[in-house]
Amino acid sequence: MGLLSLLRLRLGLTIASSALLLCLSAGLGWMLWQRFPAHKITDQELLREAVAEWKGAGEPGDGPYRQIFEQQASQGYYDDAAATGRLFKHADDVEWSVIELVKVRAENGDLQGAKESIQRLTGSDQQRKGAEAIALIQAQNGDLPGALKTIAPFDTDQVFLAYGRHQIKMEDFEGTLDTAERTKSGYELFYDIGEALGLRGQQSRARKLAAHMKNRKLAALFLECARFTLWPDAGVRTIQPNSCDYSWLNAMQGKFAEADKIILNNKCPSVSFVAARQYPVDPSGAEQLLRANAGKEDLARGLGEIAKLAAAQGNIAEALRFLGDAQSLRGPDQLGSQIREIARAWTIRDGPKAVLLWGRSRPTTEQRTWALIGVAEALGHTRRGR
Repeated sequence: MGLLSLLRLRLGLTIASSALLLCLSAGLGWMLWQRFPAHKITDQELLREAVAEWKGAGEPGDGPYRQIFEQQASQGYYDDAAATGRLFKHADDVEWSVIELVKVRAENGDLQGAKESIQRLTGSDQQRKGAEAIALIQAQNGDLPGALKTIAPFDTDQVFLAYGRHQIKMEDFEGTLDTAERTKSGYELFYDIGEALGLRGQQSRARKLAAHMKNRKLAALFLECARFTLWPDAGVRTIQPNSCDYSWLNAMQGKFAEADKIILNNKCPSVSFVAARQYPVDPSGAEQLLRANAGKEDLARGLGEIAKLAAAQGNIAEALRFLGDAQSLRGPDQLGSQIREIARAWTIRDGPKAVLLWGRSRPTTEQRTWALIGVAEALGHTRRGR
């Protein structure tokens, strides 16, 4: 065979191999696309699934409905949140959800939507509560004229107090005193001003502020009220801690060797508090302290706490290990917050796919629901860039 023929044969084989590989890749891609449709999972869908999971199982009580409602509302899924609120078992909770949804819309900056929603409320009492919720948000943000317009014709007392506390945050104490004079409950702001001055070490300003008040009767009342809060430690009775209390104090100061020594020497009944604070800086030492010294209830509590801490550090394998141990002590349906935190941290680290497989395979309705809430929270966190 000539050289030219040999080159042609080799080129033909190369082209054929490439074509076959391309066909196989395309076929495999098609099979994967068929099996796993390119659908982006959203927090809204998962929150709806969580509602359906809990509702479909016919579980007693409200369970995680409140957490689902709060997340739907904060993420701006107002119609979904309203529907979840209607699932509460008690009429008072249903009414709370209606007003809370108005409040969250206002906090999210959707003032117009919040105001429109209170127009649909039935009864003057619900409309008043809704208007007050919006007005308080406006006042806390410094918009007193807008707040007074929203609350009219209802009582404006709480709005003035909210605006006065906004002024205190801005260190406008003179303005706060002017606001206090406009409301019958203004004396409440006098205590708040005293506390703010005390925290800043500016107790001497109280008399100077009072001297500028036109209403001398109110000026005297201001000084009388403020004296109770000007000195943060005034009237506080000191309680002498016992030996085990010092382990807590040492742990709060990061002195874990000292805290551990006190626990060992005094056989302290509560170890989980110290272990939970020790875990972020000394995981193995914290676990050893907890397992060797805690009673059953305290051990379950501590394992649950460090499961959340491990998840927050991105150590999902350790978090799942602690969760399993806590579950063996406490039972499957008392670890909702741990399931939620693990699912949330895991999703932020790796995305939702593996977490959903894990969450949907949990043994109880409550655990499956909390896992869905955690994944949804993580996706909402990502979506809103928080």
